[in-house]
Amino acid sequence: MTMLHGVVHGRTIELQEEPGLPEGQAVAITIQRIEPTPTSAMPKEIPPVELWMDRLIFDSAVLAGERIVKGTRLSAEALVTELGLGQSDNDLFRAYPELTKEDLDALRYYARVPVGIRKTFGAWAEDAEELDKYLAWTRERRKLKRREIAP
Repeated sequence: MTMLHGVVHGRTIELQEEPGLPEGQAVAITIQRIEPTPTSAMPKEIPPVELWMDRLIFDSAVLAGERIVKGTRLSAEALVTELGLGQSDNDLFRAYPELTKEDLDALRYYARVPVGIRKTFGAWAEDAEELDKYLAWTRERRKLKRREIAP
């Protein structure tokens, strides 16, 4: 089963992402209303990344550009959505036996991080080595351009 999100416009549902099905494919859908999160329910403080970063990683061999739960093929964002829909720990453990309690704790902390930050934080992780080389090159170029200050 694939979970997609969208917005209802009359008899049409506009999805946030492509469903990956051919045009005209017949499907069966179940509609579940999602209430917007009230502003007061937003976390006052973003949890430190140390609480979730080791368990929710980027692995382009599994899922390019998205975090997964370490040691699995499970999308962190999809699991955060399921948590947001009220799935219990037992429901998630039954559906995904590879999850651990530590994974669910990490997902809960991760879910408290605003979506915009979640989607961009660490997006460069796969290019970290290239980024380090570029930063070192930039520092060297700046050193060359500095003027000597006379004593």
